[in-house]
This record gives sequence, C-alpha cells and structure tokens, in this order.
Amino acid sequence: MASLLTDAERTAVNSALSDMHDTFARDIYVYVKEASSVPVELNYNPLYGRRRDTSKISSEDTLTRYTYSARIFYKNEQKEDIIDGNGQMNLMASEGQVRVKVKSAAYEKMKICSKIEVDNELYVVDGDPKVIGPFGAQFYSITLKREN
Repeated sequence: MASLLTDAERTAVNSALSDMHDTFARDIYVYVKEASSVPVELNYNPLYGRRRDTSKISSEDTLTRYTYSARIFYKNEQKEDIIDGNGQMNLMASEGQVRVKVKSAAYEKMKICSKIEVDNELYVVDGDPKVIGPFGAQFYSITLKREN
C-alpha cells in the first residue's frame, strides 16, 4: 500500500513534535522506591532479615528521584467538595488533577513510581496512559491526582 508521506517526511514531523515538546516542557520529579540488595553472606538469615551476630538490620529501601521534562496541563475547573473532617468545620477538598505529556523514557519510570512532584506538589498516577504520536508512541499523556 502506498503512503502519502515518505520516511524522511515522517522523521521531520516527529522531529518538529519533539522540538515543540522541548520548547514548552518543564521539569517534573519522579520518585521510585528501590530496594538495595543485601550482600550474600553465610551468616545472613533472610527469615529474620539480619545477620546472626547482630540484633537487627535497618531498612534498605531508598527513594530515588529522577528528573524528566513534561508538558503540564491543569484543568480549568477543579471539583471542590465540602468534607467533614471528623469534627472539623467545612474543609474544602480539591480534586487536584493535572495531565502531563512525557516521552517514553519518563513513562517507563512513571509506571513503577510511588510519587511524582509537579510544581512543588506531590501527585500519584490516576488511570491508564494515552499514547500520542502520529506515527507511533512518541509521547504519553498521563493523568495525575493530588496525593493526600
């Protein structure tokens, strides 16, 4: 089947979209919990999570921060509800949704992340991503909700 665009024209369109993304993108921070490996020792007891001669071992989980560029879109209307905070008076709770468009490298980390920082606010992934690109998966649009 014949194509209206040549491979060079498709590459030019993808390059223009990538340049537009780089122009309007801002930095977001993706936090991933990563467990460091415990060294193999003959005295290590995995059932109790410690060595034989020590009383206990500290947690080996670390929170790693990755920086990616993203185009950020805030919704014009954020739904706000009055909630009863167990005896507190009329607290306003915002939905706090934001949509980000990222490249595939950022999306791979966002699939396994625990938190995402956008403009000094913490968010979590809300729903499935939407694939964006005229000739394949060039960008991903992901909806985030504010972490409470």
